[in-house]
Amino acid sequence: MRSLLASAALITLLGTPALAAPTLRPQALVSSELVTVGDLVDGAGALASKPLFRSPDLGESGTVPATDIVAAAAAVGLSGIDVQGVSEVSVTRPSREASLEDLAVAVAVRAGKTYGVDPRSIEVDLGAGAQPLRFAADAMGELEITSFTADPRTGRFDATFDVAGRRSGPGPMRLSGTALETVEAAVPVRPLARGDIIGASDVRVVRRPRAAAENAVAMADAIGMAARRALRQGEPMQADDLIRPQHVTRGSFVTLIYANDGVTLSLKAKALGAGAAGDLVPVQNIQSKRVVTGVVTGPSEVTVTGPATAIARR
Repeated sequence: MRSLLASAALITLLGTPALAAPTLRPQALVSSELVTVGDLVDGAGALASKPLFRSPDLGESGTVPATDIVAAAAAVGLSGIDVQGVSEVSVTRPSREASLEDLAVAVAVRAGKTYGVDPRSIEVDLGAGAQPLRFAADAMGELEITSFTADPRTGRFDATFDVAGRRSGPGPMRLSGTALETVEAAVPVRPLARGDIIGASDVRVVRRPRAAAENAVAMADAIGMAARRALRQGEPMQADDLIRPQHVTRGSFVTLIYANDGVTLSLKAKALGAGAAGDLVPVQNIQSKRVVTGVVTGPSEVTVTGPATAIARR
């Protein structure tokens, strides 16, 4: 009986492995606000969930000296850590980043709905100090704006961002800036003199806040028009800056054309008024000094209808 007990004790001693010492990890990835024993030490057992240090900011990394880890672990009851020659542990807190472009697009879409306009016309300024927003790496939902206020007149907005389904990490984040509705405006690429005819190469399109460009002219409406006054390079053109090109000026000599039933008669006349294509202007027959009214049909050209002999007599 005594030999059986001895044999059982020997088997127990030989079959029970020694508990492995906890070992220090050279690197750690953390997902919460606090770094725990288990994040840094393998084999921490029931003490694995004990917090030791504050985690780095989202998306950042840091190092912790091994001596500090051993001391902090001992303070919560874990001793005998095998550092395995590790002098410091690198701790990284992964994150998901919402870039400035992502934020601007989200603001433009929300501002477009708020203002009742096409989001593509919204110009967003997040400010010189704006930084991308970072969320916990496990927050994989869509970026969303949970609250939004904006003034259409000034464009000033205040938005709160979050990620759908977020379960950890920092809460909603607030961002302010401007979101202005803009319109297309044609601006000269060179100084234009009064009377210059505007061609496609003379202008380019820019976007300007609607409040400052209520009467701005679109590029398509500017081409083919004439400058009513001298226009500066880069200055958005207003509707009253342009007129239809004046083909006939007051006091100039024009060709007076009669065209009727296949008969054409032309003679020299003097314009008594100015006009663009399609305008009615009075002209004076130079020989007879008689005045008739015709339609401007081209540069220095006025056409009238009526009996050719009558016009000739005039």
